[in-house]
Amino acid sequence: MSKIVELVTVKTVAKAADCAVSTVSRALRDDPSISEAAKQRIRQVAASLDYRPLRKRRPKNETTQSTASILKGKQLLVLSLGLDRSLISLPVVSSAISGVEDAFSELGVHFQVAHIPDLQAVPAHLDFDQIDGLFLIGPLQGKMLIESNKTLLNQLSQIPSVWLLGRPQGCWGDCVGANDVLLGAKAADYLADHGHQHVAFLNPKPDHLIMMNRETGFVSQAMRRGLDVQRFVDPPSQGWNLPIKPPLTTEAVQHLVDQLLNAKKRPTAVFAGADSVAAVVYGSLARRGIKVGEEISVISGNNDHAFITGLYPQLTTFDIHAHDIGRLAVRQLETRLTMKNSIANVDLTLEPHLTPGESVRHLNS
Repeated sequence: MSKIVELVTVKTVAKAADCAVSTVSRALRDDPSISEAAKQRIRQVAASLDYRPLRKRRPKNETTQSTASILKGKQLLVLSLGLDRSLISLPVVSSAISGVEDAFSELGVHFQVAHIPDLQAVPAHLDFDQIDGLFLIGPLQGKMLIESNKTLLNQLSQIPSVWLLGRPQGCWGDCVGANDVLLGAKAADYLADHGHQHVAFLNPKPDHLIMMNRETGFVSQAMRRGLDVQRFVDPPSQGWNLPIKPPLTTEAVQHLVDQLLNAKKRPTAVFAGADSVAAVVYGSLARRGIKVGEEISVISGNNDHAFITGLYPQLTTFDIHAHDIGRLAVRQLETRLTMKNSIANVDLTLEPHLTPGESVRHLNS
């Protein structure tokens, strides 16, 4: 008689320890970015739950699909390009990387992690000629990446690659991310279902791939639902430069918020595109004495805990399942290597799911 056993996963430990999955993953790998006190607490929680990596759970004589993974013995690299470390540490990014790491752990596959914030200063120890597969994260603003160091990018383009969260314009390889057009459409539907007729899309990154896709979904669905939709899209005065940083100050969006508040027909709700933007929109509205959830509603995307945990009222957002994106990326690289890199570029997307808060007022109630 077979017995069903519920495995204790990294997610289980994260929930019990009340922290992000990426934090647990790093703590259990003795990552120096995690404090010793946090590591000890998380290890104690993991031990109390009898957590073990899946590769340690399998009997040695058990034959599984993972033991035959084509990734075994390969030189694999998780690489960020042109991103400030503050952006790499965001949960939505680090969770995607953690998903890759956890999938590797289950497969018993070894890998490296490297960051190149400055594309003109490539670390000398990185020998890309020895790399069999790449997992990449890069800036998604226009052609900033592809035009930054063509020699380096041409070299990387010869390696089978999977981009996490988005493929920068002009770049090669497969991509695994969220269905951002659908996310935007769902945001429009949510606002419409809550009685909002005058809505806005706000974005300080006008040529950002993810934001453009979310805007496309939002504006088109808002129009289908008969809503009056306005766009407030313009970069901050200093623009964006490599390495890219998240918009951490209200100044990055203040000019857009002022345009929204001074509009002839002021919107009752705004789709901020990403939680990093929504967080500074909250601050910008507070500067003007505007109460979120009462005088104006805000909705966003990513479910990025670093930004939304301290927001009041709680932000309505969409979970893009970044950890699962990382795991799926590993499967996609397996497929690409199995096909000997002979298949065309593949784009895989996961459906985002609503995480409701109190930031969207129901006008019909």
